[in-house]
Amino acid sequence: MWRFIVLSVLLVIVYFMVKSALRGLFGKGKDVGRSGGSSGAPAEMVQDPVCGMYVPKEGAYFLQRSGQTYFFCSETCRASYEKKLTSA
Repeated sequence: MWRFIVLSVLLVIVYFMVKSALRGLFGKGKDVGRSGGSSGAPAEMVQDPVCGMYVPKEGAYFLQRSGQTYFFCSETCRASYEKKLTSA
């Protein structure tokens, strides 16, 4: 009976250790509100005017027109917006 209890406790400990190691390995459990920078400050988010998606400003595609800067989630959205501006 004691062997069963000790074995059960050890299995639970091993389970949590493996789960924690895998979470660290695959990036789960990271603070998603933080930027990848070394400062640890939250990333400034900007909204893509084409699809409405929010993206971190530091990694976004951008387009500057008439002193205005527009930020995009992808090159496709950027090209679509630029095409819309030139046809208008």
